[in-house]
Amino acid sequence: MKVSVNMKKIKKKTKKSNRPPTPPILSPFTWMDEEGMHLLASETAPSPKQLEEMTKKIQEGIRESPLWEEMVKTFGKEKAEELLHQC
Repeated sequence: MKVSVNMKKIKKKTKKSNRPPTPPILSPFTWMDEEGMHLLASETAPSPKQLEEMTKKIQEGIRESPLWEEMVKTFGKEKAEELLHQC
């Protein structure tokens, strides 16, 4: 009985060692430049719910930034809101 248990352990170890190493998961990295906002992430694509939450956070961030005031001055509040919802 012990021999079969040891064989199972050996098979498990062999299976694990044949797998490619799991790459490290990095936290998302965002930055802004003249082209706009960029996001770099190593995880799977976000779900629709996560995308919606991210969109809301980005829109809130824009509303709290000096860019929002400039958008409202340039386009008016209604058009600025429309542009914001396109983000």
